[in-house]
Amino acid sequence: MAQSKAVNLDEHPGYVDLTRRARENKPPSTATPLGAVAGSRAPGSKTRAAMADELRAEDDLVSASFGTIHFKPVTVAGVELKLEPLQPSIGTVVHGIDLARDLAEPEMVSFLRGLWLERRVIMFRNQNHLTPRQQFEFASHFGEVGVQYGERGHEPNSRSETRGPAVIEGVPEMLVLISDEKVPAAASGWHADATWQKRPPMASVLMCREAPPVGGDTCFCDCYSMWQGLSEATRERVQHLTAIHEGGLVHQMDGKTPVSQHPVARTHPETGKTTLYVQQGFVKRFAPEHGIPEDEERALLAEMKRQEGRLEYTCRFRWEPGSIAMWDNRAVLHSASADFWPHRRRMERLTILDHDVSRRTPYYAPSS
Repeated sequence: MAQSKAVNLDEHPGYVDLTRRARENKPPSTATPLGAVAGSRAPGSKTRAAMADELRAEDDLVSASFGTIHFKPVTVAGVELKLEPLQPSIGTVVHGIDLARDLAEPEMVSFLRGLWLERRVIMFRNQNHLTPRQQFEFASHFGEVGVQYGERGHEPNSRSETRGPAVIEGVPEMLVLISDEKVPAAASGWHADATWQKRPPMASVLMCREAPPVGGDTCFCDCYSMWQGLSEATRERVQHLTAIHEGGLVHQMDGKTPVSQHPVARTHPETGKTTLYVQQGFVKRFAPEHGIPEDEERALLAEMKRQEGRLEYTCRFRWEPGSIAMWDNRAVLHSASADFWPHRRRMERLTILDHDVSRRTPYYAPSS
């Protein structure tokens, strides 16, 4: 892993501003997507509490189920499934499965893994009966369950008001992510998880325990299409470059921010396809040894940035209590929709590492 960068957390402007605004009962900052949405919905609110009350009153909703879905019926290991595609190339909701019971047959595990590789991200509903330990067992069918941010060796220990409880009893590998009126938080920039690690996690599994009545969706973006969407000249220019991936405030360990270096074009170790492995949540520059002029670097990164979140490459998943998403960090980016403040959103995340250690380090090896 590239050398970590030391930062004094007490002097970090983001942390200082979060602390001050909470203490002074000020609404979320409009410099953030979450605060911008809240401010546009309730302009003129002087205090955090007054804005929260106004938004809750506006979002006083009732729940009901109606409408039509299109799906493909398939029977696997005696279980009748309904596969609902969310977008033509990415994202499928698997209906009709009980993840606490139906993965006992290897045929089901093999089917889900194949679907996951094909669709990049698969989702499930009505799984709120799963305990944290059962979530761990589900994830372990697909690889080695990592610690909260993937491989051991960098377990963040910064104190930050944007983080929820760090540990669930019996499953210390699980990261709990909570946002509410007091602690507004949403990972609203496009990213793949923990790419600041030398060997980032292969997959992530996210369970929703509490969902806002409206908003708070997660969007996923297809990195195969992102690579293909670059101009041919740009693909030729960057295919052998590497980029610097730098963690954020909540990823610090002992006051240092983790940094790593990965190829811009990544070969998926299972499909053999090429993905664009640059997301500007964690990537701000190419490796300095390439000597790319500043103007050219800025133009190349801007072209890559324009690929993030293109409607044709993305699907959007609406959370309900008991919903689960499992995505391939080698092939998709994801971003939370920061539009649900002041409602509460509680999520539980596990990371999965490839059993084949040789496939964990990102590489580029195009086929001839």
